Amino acid sequence: MITEEQPPRPHPSSLLYLLASVPALALGVLVMQASDVPVALWGQNIAAWAAGALLCLGAWRARDSLRSSMWADLTALLTLGALVAPLLAPGMEGVHRWVRFGPVRLHTAALLLPLLLIALERLARVRGWWVASLLAVSVVVALFLQPDAAQATAFAGASGILLFPGVGRSVPRRIALLSLPVIAGLSWLRKDPLLPVPHVEGIVGLAGNLWLGWAVAAIVSLLLLPVPFFLAGRGVGGRKGLALGAYVGITCLAAFVGNFPVPVMGYGVSPIIGYLVGMGTFLRTASPHPFGPGRTAQ
Repeated sequence: MITEEQPPRPHPSSLLYLLASVPALALGVLVMQASDVPVALWGQNIAAWAAGALLCLGAWRARDSLRSSMWADLTALLTLGALVAPLLAPGMEGVHRWVRFGPVRLHTAALLLPLLLIALERLARVRGWWVASLLAVSVVVALFLQPDAAQATAFAGASGILLFPGVGRSVPRRIALLSLPVIAGLSWLRKDPLLPVPHVEGIVGLAGNLWLGWAVAAIVSLLLLPVPFFLAGRGVGGRKGLALGAYVGITCLAAFVGNFPVPVMGYGVSPIIGYLVGMGTFLRTASPHPFGPGRTAQ
């Protein structure tokens, strides 16, 4: 059995994964500051990273409840409800992606989808392939209705990676899995009337306007964001790490294809917190003993 000699601590090598988001965050803050974006905005990114880092460390220290089917069930219900809730609100020019808490608007998909992908992998094993696939299709449909083509595409790709091994030769399962990219593809055809905001969707362009080297640095720092999931996912958490890394990578790529927020670097607290909480939860669930010293097996 497992006994705890002291509260578990993240292994020093794991802490390096937390720092992978720092270059994108720091460069985004510097670009916003140099572009005369109010401190009240880019200061929120710093505060969100600090809060996300604490939550990330808290997830690392969490007990085995993060591997329970109840946790996965609650995460699925909460996320699906949070994605549907904006559809019931007036929205902005017909776009329904945010829920408001006082002065802060939270992008529910960016905040919760990394956690949902971890829960989805658990649900596929415990509740069955069809339950997990029905959840994945429901989420992509909700994102289509918002509309949010970037998040729909990223989640469809990531959930497809998780669900693909259970398809086999079943035609109905193949059709269900194929519906994910089809619905995500249709979301690109829906009109998005919102104009891009330079310090949100156009942060890389702002960096290039200041200095070409900053644009290059911006691209490199964005390439670092999915790396921790690919590296930490080697072994038992391989497919889950590949899915999360693909999700992060696609959301970054989408910002260069359309008018979508640049995660971590652009203004927005939800992608920062979602990224860090997803990382901490993934590291805790990907390995039975992610902490190194502090636990002994008997």
